[in-house]
Parts: sequence; structure tokens; C-alpha cells
Amino acid sequence: MSVGFFVWGLAAGHYHIFPWKQIEVIYWDLHAFLTFKDGPPKTVKEKILLDIQERPTQFDFSGFKLRDSTFHDTGYLLMPRYSKNDGQVIVQLFSIGDKKIVHTWVPPLDDIFKRSKVEQTGANSVKEYRAQHPLLLKDGGLIFTSGEGPMVRINACSKLIWVNDRHFHHSIELNADGNIVVPLVMTPQVPETVLPIRDDGFAIVSLDGKIINEYSVTDILLKNGYRGLIYGVGRFETDRIHLNDAQPILKDLNEAQTGDVALSIRHLSTVLLFDPQTGKIKWLKTGPWLSQHDINQLDDGRYSIFGNDIIRQQDTSQIFVEKELSNIYLFDADNGRIEQPYAGVMAEHKIATGSSGRLKLLANGDAYIEESDKSRILRISKDKVRWEYVNAVSPSTVGAIHWTRYISQEEIDLKWKDNLACDQQ
Repeated sequence: MSVGFFVWGLAAGHYHIFPWKQIEVIYWDLHAFLTFKDGPPKTVKEKILLDIQERPTQFDFSGFKLRDSTFHDTGYLLMPRYSKNDGQVIVQLFSIGDKKIVHTWVPPLDDIFKRSKVEQTGANSVKEYRAQHPLLLKDGGLIFTSGEGPMVRINACSKLIWVNDRHFHHSIELNADGNIVVPLVMTPQVPETVLPIRDDGFAIVSLDGKIINEYSVTDILLKNGYRGLIYGVGRFETDRIHLNDAQPILKDLNEAQTGDVALSIRHLSTVLLFDPQTGKIKWLKTGPWLSQHDINQLDDGRYSIFGNDIIRQQDTSQIFVEKELSNIYLFDADNGRIEQPYAGVMAEHKIATGSSGRLKLLANGDAYIEESDKSRILRISKDKVRWEYVNAVSPSTVGAIHWTRYISQEEIDLKWKDNLACDQQ
């Protein structure tokens, strides 16, 4: 009987089955009390939020800090971030050059939950909702997900437009046809596997929230002869794939053609280029990056890859390798050449995040990085840090950031702000 209760307890914590919902508040209460470095928070809400949306800071400053006084950045940051004042995630557009907030969206969580059949727990609850990787539309609206659940669209005044109730997650990108490319969990699993697996895939979705097509990563790998990656690498786990980026190809460069999709499969430390028209994998590369995020096509035909470079342990535990550093890899799929031109500055400033992480190489060769675990955003050159932004929400804590975007001045049009009158809606 004791063994039975022990196994049941482990299952409840791992799979969030009964009685997890009943003891979750007590769990986070105790966790917060034991881990908060400046003593326990004073309210139950703060205790629950700790380490989900709020955690101890590693920095001695908050907000924006210019490190290179000779540099002027005309770009913008689109930031989904936890706001202690609002008690939930908000999204803000920040002008780097002007050092000010240009616009704020407050996701209407109550309206979103009313339009969704998903149980309001985990990422689909107020305390954990992420508004992950919001996509800014030409009319000032946003499209985002909870991080692990429905995808929604709101307008510039944060009014809900639509909800798609499927299980979407991670990146949201526009393809050349103006449709959204986004990872999702396939339901039902396609195809069946020998052992149970969370079958991650990606969907093509119209701007009005309708799924046009969807593709299973498991199916893609098996049909292209990569059975060994599914069954033969390490111990089998339910979250075998963990697709975290489905990046549409926008230019015909080398073997890549417009309409192809580059995929980042975190738990296999593998990236690949897939042609949805033929169902073929054009190239696939495992490592040297580990548990990577955010693959992007570059203008010269190469690909940038953000290597979290961690060795994952059982469950969700993880340890850093290579002196606790993440790395930026530039990969040439034609000849297999790999470069790490930012390794020096990343080592000097100990830039690392074990989970999540965003990367964009900018026109002048700089790199925008989201150091998600530390709630910090940076712009670096190959030899220095240009600026930093830290989402501090109290003198001793930072609020979570959930996949920000760097948007250049050439990529943004703020005409939607002209004569915007949200208080009239």
C-alpha cells in the first residue's frame, strides 16, 4: 500500500493528475518559502508566482541600460513580460532609441478563458499565462499563445478577436503567403509509435485563425529514414521531439526554397530543413549544439542557431556544460561548416540560458539575444555588449519574459497608432 501511494504521488506531480490541483497552492507556498533569497514573500499570490513568473534577480539594475555609449539603436523590442502591477503577463512595444514604451497590450485573460474549453491550469491560468512570442500585425493587433494551449488574436486595444482551441506552443512566424507557421501537438498522434509519445508537429494557420494544414514531426522523421532518432538515441521519453521553432523559409537560397520550413527539435539536439510540398527532408544535422532553440535563415544562405548547450537530466532537471555558456552557431548546410563568431563576448559576459532563448542576427552583424531564464535581453557585437534590458519587477526580483522580438525600424509601421482611441471601445 505504501508503494502504491508513493507511485501515485509521483504520478500526480509529474502528470498533474488528482490530487495535484488540490495541493498545487500548498506546493508553491512551500517552494517559495524555501527558495526566496530575501525571505518569504508576504502574500500567497507572490508565493505562488515565485519561480513561475517571478524569481530572484541576478542584476543590480532594472530596465534599459546602454553599455556602448557610441551606439544608437533605432529598433524596437516587442516584449511579453510579467507585470507585478497588473498581476499577469502584458505585452509592450519599447522604442530602444527613445528608451520608452510606445504601446501596451493587456491580454484579456478572462475573455480568452471563456472562449476556450481548455482546463484553466498550468500555462492556461492567470498565474502562468505567457502570451508567448507575440506576432505584431499591421493593424496593431497581436497573435500569441498561452505557451502550451490555444492561440488567440487581439486588436490594438487588447480586445479579443478570435481563439483557436488547439494545443499550440513555442514560436509564431509568418510565411511568404502571409499565413502563420506555429508548432502544435498533433491530435491524434500521426503515426502511431511503438511507445507513447507527445507527437509535436507544426501547422499553417490563416490570420483569421483557421488551420490550413498540419504536419507531424514524428511522421516526417520516420518517412525520411530517421527511425534511429525516434527510438535509438538515449532513454525513451514521452516528450521525445520538443519542437520549439518552425521557421518558414522566405528566400530561395542554395537548397532552401520559399515555402520550406526549418525545424528545431530540442530533445534530439537536431535541426533540419523540410519541404512540405514533397514531404522530404532536404538536410538534417544533429549537434554540435545541444538542446538548441531558434533556427533562422541568413541572407547568405547559412543558418543561425541558438545553442542552449545543456545536458538534460531526467524529468526537467538540467545542467550546463562548457563553463555554463550558451552559444551562437552559424551553420552552412552546403558544406557542413560551423562557426562561432560570438563565442568570446558570450564567454566574457557569461551569457547563458538553460531553457528557451531567442536569437536574431541583425543587419550590421550584431546579435539580439533573449536570455530567458534571467529575464534579460541583450544586443551584442562580436566583441562587446551594446545594451541590456532587464525586466525587474521589484528591487530583488525579475519578472519572466516569454519570447521577445527585436523589430528593426525598417520592419515596423506604426500608422495604426494614429488616432487610436481604445477608451471608446
